[in-house]
Amino acid sequence: MRYVLSLVSMDCHHAVTCKRGDVVTRDNRLRDCIVEVCRRAHIGVQVEVGNNLTPSHSKTRPADILIPNWVMGRTAALDVSVTSPLNPQTLLEAGVTATAAALTTEERKHDENDPKCSELGWVFIPVVVESYGAWGREATLLFSAIASRIAILSKSVTLSDIYGRLNLQLVRANATSILARLMPPSY
Repeated sequence: MRYVLSLVSMDCHHAVTCKRGDVVTRDNRLRDCIVEVCRRAHIGVQVEVGNNLTPSHSKTRPADILIPNWVMGRTAALDVSVTSPLNPQTLLEAGVTATAAALTTEERKHDENDPKCSELGWVFIPVVVESYGAWGREATLLFSAIASRIAILSKSVTLSDIYGRLNLQLVRANATSILARLMPPSY
């Protein structure tokens, strides 16, 4: 029985971290939820922006979500990403520091996207969450700013609502990935 549970656990972890399968769907669900929250805050957004805007970075797309006039009149490019704290490169640090995998992914995303965003006059914000629900530092700051705007407009506390909505999407997408992996296809 222990061996079977071990195999199921490994398969479940693989299902929520594998680059193939429902990972893109999960990222898109989170992206769409963030877009919805931004619109509640009356923040104008564009989705999937950035391909071929500069010749030197034609194959990169730094903006899952683009927010014009976000910080001091500069446009913000948000890149939504899910990472695993069980990744071999971050496993040891993740055991000691909460959100270590998210912080490492934020740094990598900055390395990949800051040059293109700089060239375009944008500020880059990685919106990173660990597959078990811990959000990165920059995502936390972004959500606080959005919640503040919603609170001013609606006179309600919304930060917990934002995290609730996003974490619900994350859990649903993870469950879909796991079930798709464990259930044989029906013909």
